[in-house]
Amino acid sequence: MSDLLKEYKIPHAGLKKEIHEFAFELDEKFFAHFENSIINKCDIQASITFDKRQEPYIIDVDLDGTIFSDCDKCTATIPVIIHSSFTIYVKYVFDEAMKDMEDIEIIHIAKDDQDIDITQFLYDYAHLSIPIHKICDNPGKTEYCDLEIIELLEQKTIEEENNTETDPRWAGLDKLKDKLN
Repeated sequence: MSDLLKEYKIPHAGLKKEIHEFAFELDEKFFAHFENSIINKCDIQASITFDKRQEPYIIDVDLDGTIFSDCDKCTATIPVIIHSSFTIYVKYVFDEAMKDMEDIEIIHIAKDDQDIDITQFLYDYAHLSIPIHKICDNPGKTEYCDLEIIELLEQKTIEEENNTETDPRWAGLDKLKDKLN
């Protein structure tokens, strides 16, 4: 990871055995350090709660913010609000070879590590927070909508509704449906 991403590490060495709060801002600069990121423009706040009272340590991550993504309906760039919460566990390992184990939500650290790097987790969780369907709240009526595309889609829908010609392969099923009703 780049030295520019060092701010996304939790300096656990020297912290008291209590709950600690951290806040990070994820923006375009953060996501520019990763290849193939689908987040280009955003404003995401990451609230981190680090519970060091007992092992394994617990890191709760809350992501809140806005990303800008292409609308699935009109392809215009729209703001998409994200909110999600995740939990990460931190365990000590005594064998240096075990440190590179990649568990989904467990970070393995050596006793002499000074920081807990959560950079990759923040990146992954931000991407997992993006909704599958990205459509604005009021399609066709927001400042972001591409009205030309919306108009074309509406015309196509009207044309399909007006086309009442039934495929002859389905005629037999229509007769059966009428008979049952």
